[in-house]
Amino acid sequence: MASEPMSFDDFEETQVEDDYDDGVEEIKFEVGEAVIGVIVDIDRDVGPNENDVIHLARGGDLGDRVKFWSNGQIRRVIDQKGLSNGSWLAIKKTEETRSYEFENEDGETEEREYHVFDVRGE
Repeated sequence: MASEPMSFDDFEETQVEDDYDDGVEEIKFEVGEAVIGVIVDIDRDVGPNENDVIHLARGGDLGDRVKFWSNGQIRRVIDQKGLSNGSWLAIKKTEETRSYEFENEDGETEEREYHVFDVRGE
């Protein structure tokens, strides 16, 4: 325990690499692309939009790990099914699209289109 109050400058600076660059392949889904694997980890509420990053052992092979940014569609299924580390997860980006309206920085309403994901797990 320190006997005197410390200031910020009393601590040694620590250099840390980019938190997202862990050498694991990052998937960015194309329409029709699917991935199936066992959940290794879920990093919750990270990044600028507080989304999840899901880490999978593709095909159940711990030597073939991938990761991808989740979204609300994926997270809702994971939560509803109670999926966690060790659960199987299958995700496919479909051709189906939907849209929603949001207010931009100028206060104007814009429409944004997104692809629907087919998410399955057990």
